[in-house]
Amino acid sequence: MVQKKTQYWIAKGFISFFMLFSAYYSYTHAADLRMLGFPDYFRIELVTLKIIGATVLLFPFTPLRVKEWVYAGFIITMVSALIAHICSGDLLSKIIFVSVDLVLVFLSMRYVSKREFQQQKMAE
Repeated sequence: MVQKKTQYWIAKGFISFFMLFSAYYSYTHAADLRMLGFPDYFRIELVTLKIIGATVLLFPFTPLRVKEWVYAGFIITMVSALIAHICSGDLLSKIIFVSVDLVLVFLSMRYVSKREFQQQKMAE
């Protein structure tokens, strides 16, 4: 039980840390996002929502439905980033990096959401 709880918090921490790092990178590398075709106002919106989402996930009292929407937003963000890198003609290494990140975030979110659903069922 303790091991599963530890794995759960590691997966949840990974998602939050990754999104906070991504927000920091997006904020500090405006030129890179412009090269992908994103306007500056979208960069600020993206950074703000990533920070809010990553923070909300770490609160234990956040309802499961809200967390599901945060996960959905993160997946949409990651898929959009992958498409943007492919369409802008980025190096294959960047496309692979974003693809690996997408898979890791998806697997972590799947584990976390599965665990949270089980906890909610037990609480009912």
